[in-house]
Amino acid sequence: MRKGYLCKLLAYMKKVFKIEDKLGKLKDSRVNPTYRTSEGILPVLLGFLVRIQSFNELKYKLTQVLSSA
Repeated sequence: MRKGYLCKLLAYMKKVFKIEDKLGKLKDSRVNPTYRTSEGILPVLLGFLVRIQSFNELKYKLTQVLSSA
């Protein structure tokens, strides 16, 4: 993955699709959720977009991006 690709992808999603607003509107039927629904959906969406094989790989890629930023 090219350097800065994930950051550019996130910026694009925020700008074009207003992804933060859409994720904020997601609801589910849990009574006392520990995490918001959007916090569970976002890693899955990112994993799908960057075509990862596992959440461990996503964690590794995110730590690389965040440590270089």
